[in-house]
Amino acid sequence: MIKREFQSKKRYIVAFIIATLVFILVFFISYSLSYFEFQRVSNLQIKSTYDIFEDKLDYSIFNLGTCSVDSFEKISADLHFQGRIIDDLERKLGKDNRVVLLRKKFYTLIELEHLEFVKMLKQDCGLDIDTILFFYSNEKADLERSEDVGRLLGAIHSKNSEVIIYSFDINLDSELIEKLKTLYNVEVSPTVILDENTVLVNPKNIEDIEKYLG
Repeated sequence: MIKREFQSKKRYIVAFIIATLVFILVFFISYSLSYFEFQRVSNLQIKSTYDIFEDKLDYSIFNLGTCSVDSFEKISADLHFQGRIIDDLERKLGKDNRVVLLRKKFYTLIELEHLEFVKMLKQDCGLDIDTILFFYSNEKADLERSEDVGRLLGAIHSKNSEVIIYSFDINLDSELIEKLKTLYNVEVSPTVILDENTVLVNPKNIEDIEKYLG
C-alpha cells in the first residue's frame, strides 16, 4: 500500500510538471505571436505615417500636386489604414495596453495633420469634402453608446467613402485631446461634429447625421 501511494504521488508530480511546462510553452508562443504581430503593424504604421507627412509637405511647402485629387485620396487611404491598425491593436493587445495608448496618441497627431490638409484643400482648391469628428469613450459607462455611433459612422463611410471620419478617444491622456475638447466644447461621449460646425450628441440613426452632410 505504501509503494502504491508513493507511485501515485509521483504520477501527480509528473503530471503537474508537464502541465506547467505546457502552460509556459503556450504562453511563450502566444506572447511571441503578439509581439511579432505588433512589430508588423508598427512597421506598417510608420510607413503610412511617413506617406501622410510627405504628401502634406509636398503640397504645403514644395507646391507639388496642388489641388490634386489623387494626392488627397492617397493620404486619406493612408489615414484609414492607420485607423484599422489601431483597431487591430486594441483587439489583440487590449484597449488599456500602454503601447496601444501611445500609438493612439501618435494617431491623434496624424489625424490632425490630415484635417489641416483637408482644410487647406477646401480653402485653396474649392474641394467639397465632408468631415466628421467622432469623440468616443472606451469607459464602461460610455462604451456601448460609442460603439453604436461608431457603427453608424462606419455605415456612412461605406455608402460614401469620400466622407472623412476622425476618431478621438476623449479619455486619452493627451494634451491634444484636451485642446480639441475645449475647442469644440466636447463634454460627453459620444459626440459627433459635422464639418466642424454641427454638433450631435449620441445620434440614434444614420439619417440624423446624413441630413447635415453635403
